[in-house]
Amino acid sequence: MRSSKTDTKTNGSLWNLLADRFNTFKLKKCIHPDAAVNIEVGWPILLSVIEKYKEENKKRSLNVFDFGCGVGEFCRTLADKGYNTVGMDHSAGMLELAKSKVGKGVKLIHANHRHEVFNDFEMSKKFDVVTGIHSIEWIDDVEVAFLNIAKTLVDDGLLIFAVFPKEHVVDSLRIKDLFEDFDSKEDPYFGYANFDGVRVPVWVRSSKTYDEILEPMGFEKILDIMPEYPADFFKKYKWTGSKYPEMNILAYKKRKS
Repeated sequence: MRSSKTDTKTNGSLWNLLADRFNTFKLKKCIHPDAAVNIEVGWPILLSVIEKYKEENKKRSLNVFDFGCGVGEFCRTLADKGYNTVGMDHSAGMLELAKSKVGKGVKLIHANHRHEVFNDFEMSKKFDVVTGIHSIEWIDDVEVAFLNIAKTLVDDGLLIFAVFPKEHVVDSLRIKDLFEDFDSKEDPYFGYANFDGVRVPVWVRSSKTYDEILEPMGFEKILDIMPEYPADFFKKYKWTGSKYPEMNILAYKKRKS
């Protein structure tokens, strides 16, 4: 597999510069379109799948771990629904915003996917659900991330995350929006997302690749969709990027060990 290693501390400092861009606690009219996609496209689907999981498994409540929680509004949304919620992010800047907004019902952890926190007894098989909204594709050694995430999930637990579809990246490269300097325009894997001068390395993987990584770890796929933007999204947020679906939402169930 093609790769280009990036230091996690360096990557975290880049996201510190993007905390305001992805601050979803702003007035809706002031939220950046890049962050609005998460709210308008991703959140409703993730919340629906999580609620269905809760009902099917007859659970009175859920322990939820938001991997790459950013400024934390999705954590607060989960907590408002009665879920016991923990958020983790490697950006101190993002977490500073989160601490002032999420409330006492959400625990926040400053760590990356390689951190020793994943070996803590308190994290072992603690969570019914792990979520990740555009937090996976910024990681080069994603297998390490998934191995650590698997440690935190209960048997039959739900892993649900959203990543960039390759088709969206291909179209974005075509119109020269956001993505640049990729190894291939037709089959992009490694390149950069340029957020108005802040260049963040990104790895674009197909859903088949995620299957090949997760299935040997004991996960079974239960969802694979690329939702369309809401009808009024482009006008509401003045979106200028690719109109090809921006999210590939994948869900897996951890089989009993």
